[in-house]
Amino acid sequence: MTAPLRVLVAGNPNVGKTSLFNELTGLRHTVGNYPGVTVELVQGAVAHAHAPTRPIELVDLPGIYSLTATSEDERLAYAALAGEGGEEPDVVLLVLDASNLARNLYLALQVRELGLPCVIALNMVDVARSAGVVIDRAALSRELGVAVVETVASAGEGVAGVVRALERVERGPARSVPVDDPLVSELDARHGPAKARWLITRALAGPVATFERPSALGERAALRRAVQAIVEARYAEVDRILAGVRQLKTRARAPAMTSSQRLDRVLTHRVAGPLVFVFVMALVFQAMFAWAEPFMVAIELVIQWLQGQVTRALGDGPFTDLLTQGVLAGVGNVIVFVPQIALLFAFIGLLEDSGYMARAAFIIDRVMSRAGLSGKSFVPLLSGYACAIPAIMGARTIRSSRDRLVTILMIPFVSCSARLPIYALLIGAFFEADKPIFGPFSLGGVMLLTMYGLSTVSALAMGFLYKRTILRGPRLPLLIELPPYRLPRLRHTLAKVWDRVRGFIRDAGTVILAATIVLWALLSFPTVDAATLADGSTPIEHSVGGRVGKAIEPALEPMGQDWRIGVGIIGSFAAREVFVSTLGLVFGIENADEDDAPLRERLRTARDPKTNEPLYTPLSATALLIFFVYAAQCMSTLAVVRRETGTWRWPLFMFCSMTAIAYIAAVLVYQVGSWINMSLIVT
Repeated sequence: MTAPLRVLVAGNPNVGKTSLFNELTGLRHTVGNYPGVTVELVQGAVAHAHAPTRPIELVDLPGIYSLTATSEDERLAYAALAGEGGEEPDVVLLVLDASNLARNLYLALQVRELGLPCVIALNMVDVARSAGVVIDRAALSRELGVAVVETVASAGEGVAGVVRALERVERGPARSVPVDDPLVSELDARHGPAKARWLITRALAGPVATFERPSALGERAALRRAVQAIVEARYAEVDRILAGVRQLKTRARAPAMTSSQRLDRVLTHRVAGPLVFVFVMALVFQAMFAWAEPFMVAIELVIQWLQGQVTRALGDGPFTDLLTQGVLAGVGNVIVFVPQIALLFAFIGLLEDSGYMARAAFIIDRVMSRAGLSGKSFVPLLSGYACAIPAIMGARTIRSSRDRLVTILMIPFVSCSARLPIYALLIGAFFEADKPIFGPFSLGGVMLLTMYGLSTVSALAMGFLYKRTILRGPRLPLLIELPPYRLPRLRHTLAKVWDRVRGFIRDAGTVILAATIVLWALLSFPTVDAATLADGSTPIEHSVGGRVGKAIEPALEPMGQDWRIGVGIIGSFAAREVFVSTLGLVFGIENADEDDAPLRERLRTARDPKTNEPLYTPLSATALLIFFVYAAQCMSTLAVVRRETGTWRWPLFMFCSMTAIAYIAAVLVYQVGSWINMSLIVT
């Protein structure tokens, strides 16, 4: 059997690379990680409809502007092209934008320095022609020494020609641009032009652990001169090639760009731009809350129905409880997030494909710069108000690995929708939530706003702290291209959504399911008989979880809580909103929710059996509210952080640091509040 031809698809962002990849594979592809990094690669085989004479496996690299490796995307692209993972590609399919060839040729020159067999897909020739730009395909082929195929990926034109060119391509000599610099000449002879020039440019940007230390390459001043010489030589070569292959038939601009410029007068305006952005984001989150809700309710109803069917079929017993409260509940905890994840990535995909996402990052960049981040961090943070899980997955759009990690660590500080039931229960139970305050606003509304405001300020403050301590580094400027606005291709967007959903279910879902089963066991065993419960205790009080709650009670007392709240905190690790139903079990109320009047009444009237004093007060409720503002009480979030970072180190750091912050803040609130109250009484 003929071994498949391994092809890496490379190119700048916004050149139609992914559209061409989707056309070649017929949208049948998988998502995986390149060894050693967290950036995802999309892989797929050329579809039979394009009649390849041998199997062709495609790997879609991230869109990059150069191979300098100042970002994780560029590092991955260089490693894959240079064969650092142990497998050199058979062919490189380099996608260039015919309407903006000047920008694309710089990367093309770098790829040609590697000496790999290469085919160029000259894409968007329709846009170029409408702008009066004609590219001499044969001349470009001669200049670069590779086959050039004209394509319009959005319409599927030229795809068959690309497949034929990939099958016929042969390896040719590497083509490097001559550079008049002594350091470059020395390293060219030592490493070869491709690796030498990568080393020089990367060494100037920061330490290089891959091959040599910067000091071994020369003094910093020499590095700067060498980099300048390399860049100038490449751009001079770009200008020379352009002069021979590009003809301008007219000075008219492309209609797409003309329309885009008119739209940008509004969408990037200093005043109108942010207003439009707020409206768009409001629409996205309204959709995530409102549109996802019926699907989430339907999923919960299906899970409940399945639990009822299993119970009726098997009868009561430990095995039935395992299936219903462990396995099925765990499955529900996984798939209940799917509607929100699907909607978020559908909107992100539509906004990216239409060209608006680049404008959104540009608009909000000024605000995010205060925390040392770029505008691309804002959308994932904003998504955190709905759910941290899709928000963390949405941070993949951030190119800098350091900024992506800072954003991921910030997101759990934002109050997600799962915290809302806890806020509603405690505010409704211990405060006059409907009491008018500040005109039309009620006390409950103001307290709720305070919790969300506190979480927002805290997230930004922690981002500021992370960027100046454990993840210290310079703020990279927002270098972003504003592509022309285009109508998204719904078929491609849905394919990307499915990739994200499938990845979540496969990777994070298994962890969530396992943790749910473990948590069920902790709150269910050992079982007790009726005689043991004659003293008024509940089964959960005698479970392992109940005993753990009692064991940690001394640590909870400084924040005004007892073992019952401890059990609720343990239960909330499955999902924050489970805190409410777990408290219901502790107080003997089944199927409790945040609007459950009996549960609120039990919390208000609960008494300490030793002192007959109220177990919980408005002050202890406030301390608990503060605890849940900061606590990382969600195993789903930790599982997704593990998936996105590729290590357990960061989720463990997140859990430990946020728990410590939550505990210290809650203790301070309760102890200072108690001291103030005591001072007032004494006075």
